[in-house]
Amino acid sequence: MTPNLEWLRAFVVFAEHLNFTRAAEALHLSQPALHVQVKKLGEQLEVTLYERRGRALVLTDEGREVLAFGRELLARCERFG
Repeated sequence: MTPNLEWLRAFVVFAEHLNFTRAAEALHLSQPALHVQVKKLGEQLEVTLYERRGRALVLTDEGREVLAFGRELLARCERFG
C-alpha cells in the first residue's frame, strides 16, 4: 500500500522531534491534527510507529523503518518535484 505523502512527511517531522507539540509547531499544524495524521499513517501501513515508555515517546523497529523509507522517498520527491 502506498503511504499518503502528507502523513509520511508529518511522521518524519514527528520522528525527528519525538514530541507532538514541537513537531506540530514545525509543520504549522495543531497538535491534534498532527497526531491524527501519524495515527492514520500507522493504520494505513498496519504497523505501530512509536510507543510510550514512561513519559518518553520512542520509535518502534517498524517506525525506524518507515522513517528511513520516508526520508528517502521525500528526498526523491523534492529532487524530481
